[in-house]
Amino acid sequence: MSKQLNHYEFKNRQKKFKSNVIIILENLEHEENIGSAFRLADAFNVKKIIIVTKDTLNAKKIEKTARGCQAFVPYDICNSVTNAIEEVKAHSYTPVCVEVCDDSIPLRDCNFAKFEGVGLIVGNEKHGVSQEAMDNTAISVHIDMYGNNSSMNVSTALAITLYKCSEDQLLQQKNIQYTI
Repeated sequence: MSKQLNHYEFKNRQKKFKSNVIIILENLEHEENIGSAFRLADAFNVKKIIIVTKDTLNAKKIEKTARGCQAFVPYDICNSVTNAIEEVKAHSYTPVCVEVCDDSIPLRDCNFAKFEGVGLIVGNEKHGVSQEAMDNTAISVHIDMYGNNSSMNVSTALAITLYKCSEDQLLQQKNIQYTI
């Protein structure tokens, strides 16, 4: 019979993995989504979050959703997505937009392990990733959807993409051949 693990039991079983991912949050309007990004960044042990905004952020709303993860995940605030992308490139990371566009590829067809590091760019809840961001990246990925809707919550899309990045990097570390 299965038994649910408490926090300490889980921590003892948890794998130690440091992903080669930096998240760029481009002009998100809802602090709850920024807080969720901090929780996801902690869960997938990403290197850093870069928050692109010209607005003043409501730290209380972020902290409420982040549930303390903002204390563990390094982050910067930047006023330009181009500057954020340049920072990612300076670390030899490949910027990747998570956006449906005319040349985006399905997420499942991207092997993130082929990059030294990945700068995942997720965009505004209403408008997505900006043209400026897409013009400064070589690759965009999208998550195939099979229902009537054409988009999903930015935090959900980030979670799915981070999982795929981590799996690809873990498979490479274990020398498992990627089938696609």
